[in-house]
Amino acid sequence: MQAGTRLVVNKQVFLDNLSLCMQKMTVIGPQKLRGGEVTFGPLRSLRRLTLDYVNDLDPLKRFFLPQREVLFAYDLSGKKPRLLQPEQEKPRLLFGIRSCDVQGLAHMDGFFQGACYDELYWARRRNTLIISMACNRPNESCFCICCNGGPWLESGFDLQLTDLGEEFLIDIGSRAGRVFLEERPMPAVTASRRHETRRRELMEACDAQMVPTAYLAKACIQITNNRVREELWEEMGSECFSCGGCTHVCPCCTCFDVVDCPEGAKSGTRVRCWDSCQYSGFTREASGHNPRARAKERVKRRFYHKLSYAYIQQDGHPGCVGCGRCITVCEAFGLLDISAVVKRLRRDGQ
Repeated sequence: MQAGTRLVVNKQVFLDNLSLCMQKMTVIGPQKLRGGEVTFGPLRSLRRLTLDYVNDLDPLKRFFLPQREVLFAYDLSGKKPRLLQPEQEKPRLLFGIRSCDVQGLAHMDGFFQGACYDELYWARRRNTLIISMACNRPNESCFCICCNGGPWLESGFDLQLTDLGEEFLIDIGSRAGRVFLEERPMPAVTASRRHETRRRELMEACDAQMVPTAYLAKACIQITNNRVREELWEEMGSECFSCGGCTHVCPCCTCFDVVDCPEGAKSGTRVRCWDSCQYSGFTREASGHNPRARAKERVKRRFYHKLSYAYIQQDGHPGCVGCGRCITVCEAFGLLDISAVVKRLRRDGQ
């Protein structure tokens, strides 16, 4: 079995093997809460697992960049200062992650191996097997086809599953994915023409159900060439509540802060926590000067970072995967999510 190979495995056989993995590693998967919402979390048995879901509102970047994490603890009570590193987590398997979050992780990978290589992020990343689930049914806010965020991918996963009913069609995306299959008793056959046809039908049906549209190319041209009127940025700034919701649910946003938390005169921890470029104090300097004190400037900066050619060239893609989470959480009544903003930029440039 090589990367790029497509196999077909009985669904129950695959899930039974997934259950056996829980004995040796942390298996994280989608589970339905009492209120009907679906969230990803550690699974102790298959009874909690659900395959009837679109996505988790909270982006799965939280398993690699936690909302709050201890970078190290320090102890100054002895003759020499001591730094205590967090313990290494046991191997993990992230099951059922959707394509948009896989693409979001690819974006995060580029950020955390850029100018400053982040050991804590990469320790989690290397320690996690990614088994993604292609989308057969998008949410009403999904627009991943507009920015190559899904619903099917060609890379970025270890294994990609397509639900065919009684079977999973499996795309092998890495050596780790191939080893996972070879080490487990799962009779598999090469995907036939019938399976490939069914996969294509599901892809086309999913594409047809996408409701929002995002004219990213036109917006990229407008922003890159500085053709957006300042009055429009002013208007959008006045509509923004600066709540930070859009950045916290975005799989591509990486803003964080680092603070020291003393636990006495000679001990404490250094903690990293999520931050947002939409908060008024995000760019405030030690002198008190704030280059982006106004909401207009913060909104402008956010979309420049998402859509300008300078960042697309640097990252290899726009800073959006089309998951639609910002549409769901925006407090500005759907005026400032990325789909709405790019439409406004397109119309303003006509």
